[in-house]
Amino acid sequence: MPTRSSLPEQQKSRTRILRAAGKNATGKLNALLSLSIIFGAVFALNGCASGDRSQSGFLEPYRISIPQGNYLNQQMLDQVREGMTRDQVKFAIGTPLLTDPFHPDRWDYVFRFQYPNGDAELRRVTVHFNGDAVGRIDADRLPERDDDRDPALPGYRPQKAG
Repeated sequence: MPTRSSLPEQQKSRTRILRAAGKNATGKLNALLSLSIIFGAVFALNGCASGDRSQSGFLEPYRISIPQGNYLNQQMLDQVREGMTRDQVKFAIGTPLLTDPFHPDRWDYVFRFQYPNGDAELRRVTVHFNGDAVGRIDADRLPERDDDRDPALPGYRPQKAG
């Protein structure tokens, strides 16, 4: 049976052992908690990064898409034919963005779309008139028809992932 004087010494040694074990466990727990917070933050922020041109990049401020000018597609442009009057052209594809006072027989339809990441797409259509009738049409490559996946389409809404 232990003596009275040895009891406090045994309790002190047990207390020291428990404290040392507690400090070691607390340190491991803190390290584990810190690592899990770091990994969680990295994975959460990784979801913000995207290769999609229609979205801002990783840790960048929100930027909007900027469409400017006359949105035209090939289907709309096919309605315009040589020999049509100016009023018929306006009715078919709208009022031109640019009418040059130095070249009154030329109408320029320009469309520029700037993606949130800074990339830009430029489409041009030029209608040349001989008198009051269409003489020729010069056009960049245009989309065949309205495509719901084309972010340049007026009223475009990105598809929600899920």
